[in-house]
Amino acid sequence: MNKKILIVDDEKNIRMTLKHCLKEEGYEIDSAVNGEEALKKSIEEEFDLMLLDIKMPGLTGMQVLSKVREKGSKIDVIMMTAYGTIEKAVEAMKLGAIDFISKPFTPDEIRSIVKEVLDRKDLEEAEVETFEDVIAYAKKCILEGSYSKAEEFLKKSIAINIDAPEPHNLLGILSEYRRKIQKAQMHYRAALALDPTYVAAEKNLQRTAQIRYTQVGMQLGDENDEQ
Repeated sequence: MNKKILIVDDEKNIRMTLKHCLKEEGYEIDSAVNGEEALKKSIEEEFDLMLLDIKMPGLTGMQVLSKVREKGSKIDVIMMTAYGTIEKAVEAMKLGAIDFISKPFTPDEIRSIVKEVLDRKDLEEAEVETFEDVIAYAKKCILEGSYSKAEEFLKKSIAINIDAPEPHNLLGILSEYRRKIQKAQMHYRAALALDPTYVAAEKNLQRTAQIRYTQVGMQLGDENDEQ
């Protein structure tokens, strides 16, 4: 059965662009023009994924996300953000958004992040075998708030590939969530020692070293991370 995606944006051009590029991938697409319609459809139908704009008139994307979670829905949500709303995106992830992408985005970028999120959702613990699978599952655990499980799998990934920087970068993210900034910096430096060109760890290290610390701009290492 094809995956069902709900697109929520008050801009018609955005809805049409997303619908066109995702239909080409074989997804079943529905759309909503505002938060009220999105909430109604998410209750009446089952969707695998919601692409939700943060800033809309009436019921905002943040309010939709909060109400959807209050009703117990486990639907995966990718928040779509515009310039100046990145802090809201971080807040959205704490409310249960699985990921976010910033506007403007290309069709290839949206297809890539949708595929990654849906593949991550289907990844079961028993099926995790390769290094790539272990990293993907660890990211899934991080975004779901299962930090101990994420740490367990990141340690497994290091055993599989001791030269890869990705596990150390993600261990840094986990340390930040636990408010252990110095430990996070240690992990970011470990990632850079393995690969001095690993951009995600470099940006995370620079961000945590600022006088005014912020979690805004965390880099999981996905190609759609906020720039």
